[in-house]
Amino acid sequence: MGHIHMIFGVILIILAILATGWELATQRGLPRALRGIVIGLFDLQVLFGIITWILRRPGWSFILHPIIMVVAVILLHVLTSPASKRSRRLTGWVVATILFIIGAAIYHH
Repeated sequence: MGHIHMIFGVILIILAILATGWELATQRGLPRALRGIVIGLFDLQVLFGIITWILRRPGWSFILHPIIMVVAVILLHVLTSPASKRSRRLTGWVVATILFIIGAAIYHH
């Protein structure tokens, strides 16, 4: 399960970068359905992470990775609503993407 979580995570970081670029390049941002799919995939990744955590039982020194990643997913849910102002959506995508990159770097450190 750990390999699936890792590979899927890399794919999702690339997807987050693309979604952030889309938000930057367009006034309306991601279409509602596409945003839902992207965030749903991140939710699935959190589930994979929980399963990986249970199977591998890492030490408590590893706690920063899941905290950062869950915070990033929460930010996507809260800040990127299509009904939100463009600046709020951009902030959500940019901050979440940066957190995903930092969280992945911590994992691979």
